[in-house]
Amino acid sequence: MEKQDITEKIKELTKHKYIKLTNCCNSAILLSFIIAKTRGIGTILIPDQGGWLTYQSFPPILNLKLKEVKTDSGLIDLRDLEKKADKNSALIINSLAGYIAPQPLKEISEICRNKKTLLIEDASGSIGQEGVCDGSCSDIIVCSFGKWKPVNLGYGGFISTNQKEFFELDPELFMMSKFHEQFYSGLMKKLEELPARINYLQKICHKIKSDFKELSIIHKNYEGLNVIIKFRNDDEREKIINYCRQNKYEFTLCPRYIRVMDNAISVEVKRLNI
Repeated sequence: MEKQDITEKIKELTKHKYIKLTNCCNSAILLSFIIAKTRGIGTILIPDQGGWLTYQSFPPILNLKLKEVKTDSGLIDLRDLEKKADKNSALIINSLAGYIAPQPLKEISEICRNKKTLLIEDASGSIGQEGVCDGSCSDIIVCSFGKWKPVNLGYGGFISTNQKEFFELDPELFMMSKFHEQFYSGLMKKLEELPARINYLQKICHKIKSDFKELSIIHKNYEGLNVIIKFRNDDEREKIINYCRQNKYEFTLCPRYIRVMDNAISVEVKRLNI
């Protein structure tokens, strides 16, 4: 019953009918690329920043070409997507780019459908956020339940779709990425706690943005789960770092592909526990 309850909850969150739990999100991403390849797709389009490491590393393993789409600090440049998308390509995006801003998912989806491009949405940061994670726009959703994610189980993930035929792969592929049943009860608990966790993280982000309103905050008017603050000199960098240390907020330095390619500090709010 626990597995069924989890599946029903994920269906509700994704608007997708078919769900397969996996041992990690990287397995789900790899499966999504294999699905793309079985459908004759030869190129994976990825954002030029604000994505995830295996967006870059997995396509060559499968002999798939890789092409970057321009972004505004992680948010897809729709004109560049229009130029590069075609029926032989699949686009993978983090729908909460760099964990700081929602993608224009409906506009991206419209372009992909017009161009017959497969759209893979990575909802690791957006799951549980209405209108940010949206399977009515995406052909495939992948998601992580890693320890620093909204669903912070510390293990597992899923792949979902509305097209049953996408899961008609070699059963061995799904067995190799099987989610262990010992984690079912923990996952259900984390899914139930998700709304409160998102609300908590967003409130912390609002406070940090207010505290640094005099500096340049990337996509400051968007709702995110991290805050990325640009610095112009060593003094500004040290001010941000000292603030993080005083408040016990973990941080990472940019440029960094999985955040932004600017001189900035990403305050990793999503790593906090309630």
